[in-house]
Amino acid sequence: MHEDQHYTLGSVSIYLNVLPKVVEWLQPRQIRSFDQLTLQHLKDAQCYFQPRHAATSAAVGILERFLRVQGIVPEGEIPALTPMDVEIARFADYLCEARGFAQKTILGHSRISRAFLKFLDFDRRPSQLQDLQPRQIEAFLCQSAQTNNRFSLQHIVATLRAFLKWRHAQGLSSQPLHLQIDTPRVYRGERLPRALPQDQVEAILRSIDQTESPGQRDFALLYLSAAYGLRSGELVRLTLDDIDWQGRTLRVVQTKTRQTLQLPLTDEAANVLIRYLRKTRPKSAHREVFLRANAPYSPIRSTAVRQVLTRRIHYGGLNIPDCGTNVFRHSFAMRLLQKGVGIKTIGDAMGHRDIESTAVYLRLDVETLGEVGMPVPVTVQSGLVKLVPASSVPRIRPHRPLHNLPDHFHSRFASSLQRYGDLKRALGRKWEVEDTVLAHWDDFVYRNYPKTNSVRSEMFTAWSAKMAHKNANEKLRWQQIARNFLLFHARDHRGTFIPDPLTFPKPVPVAPPRLISETEMGRVLDATRLLPPTPANPLRAETIRLGLILLFCCGLRRCELLGLRLSDIEADRTVLRVRLTKFYKSRLVPLSPTVTTELTQYLEQRDRNKLPMGPETFLMWSGHRSSEVYSSANLLIVWHQLCVSVQVVKAQGHPPRLHDLRHSFAVNALQRWYAQGTEVQSKLIHLATYMGHVCPASTHYYLKLTPELRQAASQRFHQQFASLFSLGGLA
Repeated sequence: MHEDQHYTLGSVSIYLNVLPKVVEWLQPRQIRSFDQLTLQHLKDAQCYFQPRHAATSAAVGILERFLRVQGIVPEGEIPALTPMDVEIARFADYLCEARGFAQKTILGHSRISRAFLKFLDFDRRPSQLQDLQPRQIEAFLCQSAQTNNRFSLQHIVATLRAFLKWRHAQGLSSQPLHLQIDTPRVYRGERLPRALPQDQVEAILRSIDQTESPGQRDFALLYLSAAYGLRSGELVRLTLDDIDWQGRTLRVVQTKTRQTLQLPLTDEAANVLIRYLRKTRPKSAHREVFLRANAPYSPIRSTAVRQVLTRRIHYGGLNIPDCGTNVFRHSFAMRLLQKGVGIKTIGDAMGHRDIESTAVYLRLDVETLGEVGMPVPVTVQSGLVKLVPASSVPRIRPHRPLHNLPDHFHSRFASSLQRYGDLKRALGRKWEVEDTVLAHWDDFVYRNYPKTNSVRSEMFTAWSAKMAHKNANEKLRWQQIARNFLLFHARDHRGTFIPDPLTFPKPVPVAPPRLISETEMGRVLDATRLLPPTPANPLRAETIRLGLILLFCCGLRRCELLGLRLSDIEADRTVLRVRLTKFYKSRLVPLSPTVTTELTQYLEQRDRNKLPMGPETFLMWSGHRSSEVYSSANLLIVWHQLCVSVQVVKAQGHPPRLHDLRHSFAVNALQRWYAQGTEVQSKLIHLATYMGHVCPASTHYYLKLTPELRQAASQRFHQQFASLFSLGGLA
């Protein structure tokens, strides 16, 4: 055992010295010879010593492996399978034989299914599964939501659907409950990738002591991760056969796509591998490149790569927060982006299938994205402008005051409405607009049908008639929200009326934006100086001015602006971190130099006026006790007031929407690039990333063909192809 597994004499001595403790543990259990010992006894002993004495637990594990290989002792009595074990085993066989799942995937599904059956107390009451009701599934999901995020909940819902679908197909369940399980929404690119600066990556590698054998292995492991951007699973699966020394290539089988990637083996990488293979790697029959540093010398697991990184950061005394191994992959992509390598080339080096996967890393390239941000429009002060009173601003829609709604549901459908909202919130839905719509529905039913226990068609028709003042799109959304609730309510209440969506109003095109030029925006910003201060906020004019600058020059959404806190200002006030905005996305928004100057001056004024400057204080601070941040409605009122004052209005005389500033930002960015002679097509991916879109297709909605863009495009076409027409075409 000592020679085969390469244990040192010191380790053998430690393990032999603790074996008497194992013998003492076995004696009270009437085990005094190998004839009475089973492998199950050793497993129980290992579980007993694991939290009490690590060396003894390790010795028992080694003894168990030795006796298993030698066949000296039997396995022992296998505990009888419980009803839960039988059910999980049958489900696992189905996943393997019918669905063709990998063993790792089957284990994940089995673990979640076991938790669900344990929640139902299946071992004591197997009939629970036959009499399963949607409420029990909802209760399990709400309980799981307390310890799982939306990504994990999505896997839990997928497993429950597969499990219940299998039971229904086998005839073990009469109801297709798998069709009644809601799932959390997750969106692509929600999380902002994390990368380390190149100097920190080099500091981690330099801190590794390569005079020791483990240090040389750890250096080679982390070096390949940093130099090639390999995932941890790809590193541990790298074999000696994947290194082509003569062809100077490195073959990598990708863990995600299962595709083979051929990478060039640089001289530096080759020297690192040669030094590790010759001096450090132990002799072993295993073909994997990286093996355990201690006996037994088996291939390392992918989880060990993170342990190596964490340990080396700790030993090096580096001031770097805890991070995963993917941070080296992100840093690799960032390094190529900063060197000017094209996104397509970076994607090929990292093995991505499409450009959208590589564009994720562009979200961290603040230097390149900084070119997208617009400068502050030049303001020309004029003493002729007078601030129009807010009461004189023309109303775009008729004002319909709504009565105050109660804080809780109070109709006969209150319990079902509460269950529906609790489930959706547990699944990670924001549930703000829906809560308002359902509160209106509940109050309408309470006032007009107080004794009704079932939903009928005339109730929904009468409620819809109350929305005659709303436009078609808003009315359609309200009716869809109410219909989704009725579908949920119908699960437990047969005969519930479900409205036909074909009877809902057809969506109408959104009104085209009123684009605002830089000159017009300059006039609006100049008018902000006329805004009077309030007793609570002496910097009201300056706050509104800064907010409008960020909306116009950075293309922020209104909710993103109002959600900014002082802690979201990073990198010496040159970058804003927008957190959990639309579709739960976060992004970095670099500021142009003039916007940075405006932000710095505003913060200095706040500091001089002794206004709140805490990290969690809102940037758009209003000073009101009820709400320390400007409300969306109040900001819109001030915007309309300023636009009417400087005559920045539509043809009908109405002021533009506040969201039109985001449209104007996108169009002005294109006009600026055309004027600079930049290749606009290559910049669209940068514009999409800056605005928080997953792909340029979403940005296309904001790009309107203006006369300026039409003229710039025509001039670009003339410059490129006019010579062909003068020469009579191609030969």
